[in-house]
Amino acid sequence: MNKTEKSFQKFLLLWSGDFVSSVGSGLTSFGLGVYIFQQTGKASLMALVTLLAFLPSLLLSAPAGVLADHYDRRILMVMGDSLSAVGLLFILFCLMRGEAQVWQICVGVSISSVFASLLEPAYKSTITDLLPREQFSKASGLVQLAGSAKYLLSPILAGFLLGIADIRLLLIIDICTFFVTVSTTLAVRKPQ
Repeated sequence: MNKTEKSFQKFLLLWSGDFVSSVGSGLTSFGLGVYIFQQTGKASLMALVTLLAFLPSLLLSAPAGVLADHYDRRILMVMGDSLSAVGLLFILFCLMRGEAQVWQICVGVSISSVFASLLEPAYKSTITDLLPREQFSKASGLVQLAGSAKYLLSPILAGFLLGIADIRLLLIIDICTFFVTVSTTLAVRKPQ
């Protein structure tokens, strides 16, 4: 196996972790929106939770990109993913004690999405470190596929899972995806 094939295998390992994380995040985002709507009957509160799930990555992408340029990207990805789980654990804890209130879900989603915003710039920068230039277009297609899974695959899967279980299952699945993502991130070493 040549160096290019090894590099692409490392990328695929990293990509698989990102794909799993993206699906897990989408499950939670969609599921929490449905939960809020079921509890309150207000679409505006559902929209607020969705906004809090996605706005931090938009607002913090530039500062997170600067961090990715100055610090070890693998550590940023592991920290972002691990600390993002803290927000979900908070929501899960509130749900286990009874019904979670809207403000508790908003706090948990905000914590989770702020730390998750560290992931994308570090992940995309790591790809350019791992792969030679001629593989960037193939990798870019896979990166777009993983990012789209959050919006296309996750709602379908979440709808099915919410039909047989409740929001706690989605949160547990998303928390478990962090272990997959962290382990794949730590397994990938930058080529010398």
